[in-house]
Amino acid sequence: MTGMTAWVTLLAGVVGAVIALAGQQWGMRRANRTRAGELLLEQCAQLIALSQDFRNRAWEETVLGQQGRVDTWDLGAHRLAMARVQILCQDSAVLAALKEMEASGKAYGGHLRRADLSDDELEALRERNKAAIEALATASARVVQRRLGAV
Repeated sequence: MTGMTAWVTLLAGVVGAVIALAGQQWGMRRANRTRAGELLLEQCAQLIALSQDFRNRAWEETVLGQQGRVDTWDLGAHRLAMARVQILCQDSAVLAALKEMEASGKAYGGHLRRADLSDDELEALRERNKAAIEALATASARVVQRRLGAV
């Protein structure tokens, strides 16, 4: 009986260790996934905020007549946030929204200072950019919530 008890005790110890290691691995994987979700959230929020800031500055120039507002916008931070989102997220909806936001922002910014563009045309470009920013916010929210386990 003593030999059998020793084997059962040893087996119980090994099983306990395996369970502990598996739990630790699961916990680390969950923590890494959470961290990646938090990084994506930060970068998407930064990108959306910078894009909205650009729209506001452009509006201040065109409607309020303030000069140099777009010139002082932080393009470098915008590009960095965009690159980080592209690295952190491979979701097709987020990438499509990102691509449309970039294209609409370039079109809006490129036509902003043209004197031959009517108010209606400029407003249409502004609304296209607004819709693209909203689409990115919606798509990225779904991915972030999924990664963080909120949904």
